[in-house]
Amino acid sequence: MFTRRGVLLGAGTAVAVGCATPPAVRQAAIAPWYDPASRADAIARKLHADFPTPALSVAVARVDGLAWAQAYGRADLEFDVAATPRHSFKLGSVSKVITATAAARMAARGELDLDVPISRWLPELPEHHRATTLRQLLTHRGGVRHYNGRDLNASQPGGLPDARSYATTATILALFIDDPLVAEPGSKSIYSTYGYTLASLAMEAAVGQPFLDLVAREVSTPFALGSLQPDDPISLRAGRVSGYGPARDYSRSYPLAKEGWVNVRQVNPAYKWAGGGFVATPSDIARFGAAHLDGGQISPAMRDLLFTVLVERSPNSPPLGLGWRVDEDPKGRRRWHHAGNQEGGRASLVVYPDLGLSIALATNVVSTPGDTLTPSANLADVFTQAE
Repeated sequence: MFTRRGVLLGAGTAVAVGCATPPAVRQAAIAPWYDPASRADAIARKLHADFPTPALSVAVARVDGLAWAQAYGRADLEFDVAATPRHSFKLGSVSKVITATAAARMAARGELDLDVPISRWLPELPEHHRATTLRQLLTHRGGVRHYNGRDLNASQPGGLPDARSYATTATILALFIDDPLVAEPGSKSIYSTYGYTLASLAMEAAVGQPFLDLVAREVSTPFALGSLQPDDPISLRAGRVSGYGPARDYSRSYPLAKEGWVNVRQVNPAYKWAGGGFVATPSDIARFGAAHLDGGQISPAMRDLLFTVLVERSPNSPPLGLGWRVDEDPKGRRRWHHAGNQEGGRASLVVYPDLGLSIALATNVVSTPGDTLTPSANLADVFTQAE
């Protein structure tokens, strides 16, 4: 039975982790009088009040499991369903770190070579993509364009990409594969969800297994993420929240949208599973982030591959590991992170390796809140409060 009460588990000392270059995990003893759950709840409630959305869900995890989780508001307005920590939200581009982790695990076993031309597996590619590598695509250096005005034009043949059906790889590639490169592969990092689509098609061709099956094999099953599923609009997804948008943003196209919230249109992310196509609970995503800190499903070699900076900060890009953004917060604390937007959803995952913490949040409105790093840092403060 769903409950709106928070979950408080394992609020003791952070667990030391092992890796090739072990992070110095802070050993924070929680004072007996200190109540991190109530302080975290206050931070989340303020976030929800400052940036109203129908639903907000937040979770904090350590290596040894979930530390705290809570949900606020309504998962479904028409049926007046209270949001709970067991509801799943759209991950948007947080899906990219799921793809990167799957690729790192496959590369560590020798199933993928990140540095050979993807034409090894996709020999029919146009010439300008043939020499591109998976490492380039997963660090946004493949020269593949991101969304452009054509993708937002509903009058184009076939309509919007989000509204189409995709029965074959060819129909997916037709969206972007013949377009000119936006940079020479390897020369510059320019964010691209289509680049992740191309990476996923190379990954599945390399092992002869559909990409969604690879994600189940490499992430959902080994990390025990029962809620991680493709956001297929016609399939039944237990606990999936409804997506909303401010009525004012839709009033020009929909005259009945006067005030408050409106339902957003259904989106088919089958062309971008790898870069923006999954749903999950913040609790599962927080646990996924924390699992990168121990030696279970992520070996030291995989961790080095994922979190060694491959792309330095530039006007076009934050520092990047393999898919993950790798930098420091304003207090100088190392963090690995990614955020995502999708019509009907906003999500974020921030891992603090030296604190042994992983923090995930999600809403069911695109782009709200815009800044997810500050509330995540505030929650990190709460769960590292020492005597």
